[in-house]
Amino acid sequence: MSKVRVLITGGGTGGHVYPGLAVAEALQDLAPEVEVRFAGTTRGIESVLVPRAGYRLHTVPASGLRGLGHKARFLFVVNFIGGLLRSLALMVSWRPAVVLGTGGFVSAPVMSAARMAGVPCALQEQNAIPGSTNRLVGRWTRRIYLGFGAAAEFFKQGICRTTGNPVRQGFIEATGAGATQGSELADFGQPGQRVLIFGGSGGARTLNNAVREAASELQNLKTAAFLIQTGKADAEAVAEVAAAGHVRVTPYIDDMAAALLWADLVICRAGAMTLAELQVVGRPAVLVPYPHATDNHQFHNASDLEKAGAALVLADENCDGTALVKFLHELLEAPERLQTMAEAARNLGRPQAARDIALDLLEMAGHPAGLRWSDPN
Repeated sequence: MSKVRVLITGGGTGGHVYPGLAVAEALQDLAPEVEVRFAGTTRGIESVLVPRAGYRLHTVPASGLRGLGHKARFLFVVNFIGGLLRSLALMVSWRPAVVLGTGGFVSAPVMSAARMAGVPCALQEQNAIPGSTNRLVGRWTRRIYLGFGAAAEFFKQGICRTTGNPVRQGFIEATGAGATQGSELADFGQPGQRVLIFGGSGGARTLNNAVREAASELQNLKTAAFLIQTGKADAEAVAEVAAAGHVRVTPYIDDMAAALLWADLVICRAGAMTLAELQVVGRPAVLVPYPHATDNHQFHNASDLEKAGAALVLADENCDGTALVKFLHELLEAPERLQTMAEAARNLGRPQAARDIALDLLEMAGHPAGLRWSDPN
């Protein structure tokens, strides 16, 4: 048979890129001869993450539309036309067997071109409430893989599959106390309780300010170790007031799997992929949803975990130094509660999500390794 090619498109944030990378890993594990490429922009984080993972990235122009002024709307039209033409050229020259969209502005022109070229399309929706691009392209996709079952109401009946969000193999393989051995966290905070605070690749100003306000309390709480990821902008300011022997401040965490496995408690935003990783690893969390996320989807994501007993939700406007210290004392002084929350998180985990999606994509592409996906629930 001819070589099967799969194109994955999505970008702008890690929450759109990492699911694609997880599915790409699963595709190449199941069928190493399948060629996987990505389509994204030159400005999004995909321009760094995709080449670093060893995949070819085709760049197309794209920009947003929702909630923007006249100038941005005009730019959207120009970029959409340019992205559509460039994507059509890719469909003709490379001829993918199937296209998977993972969200972000760039998915719209690429998947529109795939539709025009007659290439089967699938969609991976990470959040409980889909973004504008996924709602648009979801109208003509053959399959939609959901991270949260609640998102099904926004799409056509009969094409949605609740797979959970696909997590990279490193999170699935890295289990047990020995998983951090050899990393820079191997001896940090041992023995004692360990707290990871982070706000995504760029950091979260609300969390950073809360840490600064609670700096003296963190420094005095020497029964616990703190790893705080701030993003580049706030790293120096937070380190000036918070750093101590048991408090480590860093702008970025390269090995998030090791960091999550190191932690006994995580305090973070509620992006869909962060939550999927917490679930697969099985870590209790205090979630601070980003209030300006489209349709407040982070709050809905976080609420699912809170209802399941896996996390507590702290509203962004209430997240200050006082609240941070309150949650730390409340949870660190109740290890049995942390263990119960960890087990609840692990019960929500879907470590097979990437494999399930990859198998279904292979079936859509006509590859013999593909199996028609069936919902075990």
